[in-house]
Formats: sequence, structure tokens, C-alpha cells
Amino acid sequence: GAIIVWHDIRSLNLDIYAQRVDAAGEAKWAADGVAICTAAGDQTDPLIVSDDSGGAIIAWVDGRSGSLDIYAQRIDAAGVAQWAPGGVAVCVAPGAPRLWSLIPDGAGGAILAWHDPRTGTPHVYCQRLDATGAALWAANGLALSSLSWSQTYPVAASDGASGAIFAWQDSRNGNTDVYAQRVDATGVAQWTANGVALCALSGNQDVLSILSDGAAGAIVAWRDGRSLALTDIYAQKVHGSGVVAWQSN
Repeated sequence: GAIIVWHDIRSLNLDIYAQRVDAAGEAKWAADGVAICTAAGDQTDPLIVSDDSGGAIIAWVDGRSGSLDIYAQRIDAAGVAQWAPGGVAVCVAPGAPRLWSLIPDGAGGAILAWHDPRTGTPHVYCQRLDATGAALWAANGLALSSLSWSQTYPVAASDGASGAIFAWQDSRNGNTDVYAQRVDATGVAQWTANGVALCALSGNQDVLSILSDGAAGAIVAWRDGRSLALTDIYAQKVHGSGVVAWQSN
């Protein structure tokens, strides 16, 4: 079957609900879904991944504090919350985060990636939650780049060892390029500080997708404006060591 998550305005504010359907399409939980979070303010834009035990981990953007934060919850196969009521706080730093990626960590937890403007300019951050909902990396997220230029829209893929490879749009060269970084299970960056360039040509590269290559690396694809008159699709493979495998850019 499958577990589906959405935000819902039935209680005037937007809240998070979920439902499990079996292989025949029959709903298995409460009619119209079980409430994942009905805290004050709006809860929106949920992402969901399997917890590898028949349940799921759900993350969302949360307005309970009057500003926007990121929260997460784990539910079991019966739809029962496993973490703190209303979810655990993942990021409560100033600014309005855009939650962009959520993947399993392979150990019952999950890895999240987002961008937020806590320093005035959007930067990309990541966090790993263990199976109990405890944050394992830096409080409010580990920064993937400390450069002053904008980094946005991170995507993530497992490195096969409870860490992840992240790719994002990066404006350090005056347009949007594609950079990537690998973070191990303990939250330590493994490649060049501020990321390795997968594409740093003129024109904008954006709308990223990523997939694990099954060997500690990843394949990243993007929309590419290098020809100026047209937009095309390009891709690059990066090894677990941070070395690109295909032709430059």
C-alpha cells in the first residue's frame, strides 16, 4: 500500500493529515485521515518518506511560533505518532525556510535539506534525525556553504552509509550554477569546503534532480541555459570522493 500526506484547511488553519491505503486502495486509518499536526498557525508543504518499519517520517513548514519553522513527526504503521505531540523542531532559526528535500537515513531516521535567509541571504542547510526524533547534526541545521552569495533549492540522495549527497543552485559566479557536497553520518562535510562544482558555466542552471548511483555517489540532472537561446537538460555523475565522473560541466 501507500501512505499519503497533505495539508488541510478543515480547521480554518492549515494542518497536516495523513492516510494509509492498502494494496486494494482501502483506507486503513481514521476517515479523512489522521492528524499529524494541528498546532496553532499554519502547517504546510509536507514531505514524507518511509521509516523502513511500515510507518513514515513527515516534515513540514510550521507557523505555530508566529514565524516559519521546520518540524517533523514519525508515525507507525497504525498512524500513531512516535515523537513529541505536534512534532519535533528541526529548525527554528530566524527567517522563512523552504523545505525542499527529505530522504530516509537507512537507520529508521531521516535527512532533511532546505534553504532559509537567517543571515539575510538564502543559504542551504541540512539535518539528520534519528529514529527517536533527535537531531544528530548542528542545531538548526548544518550549513552546506558559508559563502555570502545565495544558495537555494537543495536536493538530497543517500550515500548508502547514513549520510547524504546534496546538490543546490548557487549564485557565487553571478548566475545560478550547480554545486554539491557530501555529508557523512556524523554531520561532517567530506568534499571541498562550500561544495564542488558540477556545472559552473554561463547562463542559469536550475531545477535540480538527484539520484544515488548505488556506490556512494550520485547523478544530478538540471535545466541548463548555457546556450542562452534555449534551455536544455544536462546531467553529471559525482563519485563518493567528490570527483566528477563525466565530462566537465
